Amino acid sequence: MKKDLMTLSKTLRYVPLALLALFACKSEPPVASRLATAEARMQQLQLSATVQQQKSYPRLPSASGIELLDSTYYVVGDDAPYVYLLDGQFNQTGKIALFDTADFATGRIPKAVKPDLESIAHFTYGRAHMLLIPGSGSGPKRNRAFLVNLTDKKYVEELDFTRFYTFLKRVLRLEADGELNLEGFAMDNTYTYMLQRALGTSTNVLLRFDTQDFKRFIFGKGDLPAVAVYHFALPAVGGYKTGFSGAFALEDKLFFTASAEDTPNAVADGEVLGSIVGVIDLNALPYATRAASPLQVPAVQFMNPDGTVYKGKAESLVVKAGAAEGMYEVVVVSDDDAGGSGLLTLQLELKL
Repeated sequence: MKKDLMTLSKTLRYVPLALLALFACKSEPPVASRLATAEARMQQLQLSATVQQQKSYPRLPSASGIELLDSTYYVVGDDAPYVYLLDGQFNQTGKIALFDTADFATGRIPKAVKPDLESIAHFTYGRAHMLLIPGSGSGPKRNRAFLVNLTDKKYVEELDFTRFYTFLKRVLRLEADGELNLEGFAMDNTYTYMLQRALGTSTNVLLRFDTQDFKRFIFGKGDLPAVAVYHFALPAVGGYKTGFSGAFALEDKLFFTASAEDTPNAVADGEVLGSIVGVIDLNALPYATRAASPLQVPAVQFMNPDGTVYKGKAESLVVKAGAAEGMYEVVVVSDDDAGGSGLLTLQLELKL
């Protein structure tokens, strides 16, 4: 018996990626009453998002991801080699070098060689507090990820995600460079979430992994984690499709930012037409398994205090529960596509 199990284990180790992708795409069927309630609640939910304050960072290039641990915010830029630290009042207090590069001499890494770090998430591993910062996967230079051990002298390890991203491209049936474009990333104790930004006629996609499997994979103690795939339809802005840009998991919800940008692919920048913030009820995910009928999700544009629409490019967010039910405090980072960054706080209200 023991010999048979060893043989089976060796056989499974060499299951082709394509077959693993086929199994990974399977998602659980709905449990009628609970999930129908969650799906209906999403359709009825009304959101409002009002800008409370804004701050500019001309020397923090191209902010693309933000995370909060204790009272420190950690911010990454898609063409910078650092994690920037902000205190509770959003003042810069330091930075962590992820890698050395002479390409940053001008204050921005050129587009052709940048790792395109688009997101950041905190998790624990044993007693250590860790940050994982993945590249977008939109090109060979962007298949890198960086692991920061905040407990152990901010030790940084570079990871090669090429095999992982090849697997995801097969799951999503993407063939060309630039089609995979992972813009949002969040983790909780149960699941890990990655957001694929819509391009062209494709849908916005949520990729969900078991967090323990995901941790084992990134630490080299397990194989590729199985993935469930969910499809979403977001509101348009100015007649243009919006695409995921950031994610944050809280309670049973996945909050996200998205923006509308007039661009033909995942590499080129285009005119920014506006940004939205929205929420996915994670209990409704089984209703989002079909690309042909993506689940509609509630989202709203940011409004300035004077009633005008905020036109910046929201890249990611941190969400904290407010004092009243349905109220949330949101911290958003934005990229001006000119080498600087912005930060704004929102008051987000969810009403049925």
